[in-house]
Amino acid sequence: MVSEFMQVQTESVMSMNDNTAEVGTTEARWSAPPHAYCKVNVDASWEKGSKVAGLGVVVRDSNAVCLGGSCKTRLAASAIEAEAHAALSGVNLAAQMGLSHVVFESDSKELVQSVKGHIQRSRWTIFPILTAIRRACSGFSSYSWNWVPRGANKAADAASSQARRRMCDEVWETSLPSSLVFVLQADGLPCPPTL
Repeated sequence: MVSEFMQVQTESVMSMNDNTAEVGTTEARWSAPPHAYCKVNVDASWEKGSKVAGLGVVVRDSNAVCLGGSCKTRLAASAIEAEAHAALSGVNLAAQMGLSHVVFESDSKELVQSVKGHIQRSRWTIFPILTAIRRACSGFSSYSWNWVPRGANKAADAASSQARRRMCDEVWETSLPSSLVFVLQADGLPCPPTL
């Protein structure tokens, strides 16, 4: 009787673990911002040896239409500095596009906490970049900064990786790079996406 009880308990625990694994494997995906808002996803890809950072920015509206973006390279002393430069690049692009209601997203918790929180608690090396981000954000009617899991930031991640492999910066508003079409399609955009 005891061994039967133990076998049932073991099977029950294994069954619960199997269900948990299935629930836990649901990958996060990009979601559209509220009506009248645009979402700016930012990410950086940094190589420690060369200090080269790729900065990726993707801008989409509440209908999931890609409005533009950029792939840029620059030198950065650390991964968080690269992420901060990507954020500043996203803020500057949103301002250049004349957006007024913006949701900024990054998969770097440290960056989002630094931008949202007290600048004094952030790493001193990114203090000037954070100050520039805050100054640039003051020009928007409304904005917010959100942390998202990496799966919800795939397009910006792909753009940052692509930037590191390029020789020149690229900003797009009328022709989306073909390398990003499949990533955007995975986020739920029609293919080919309209700009």
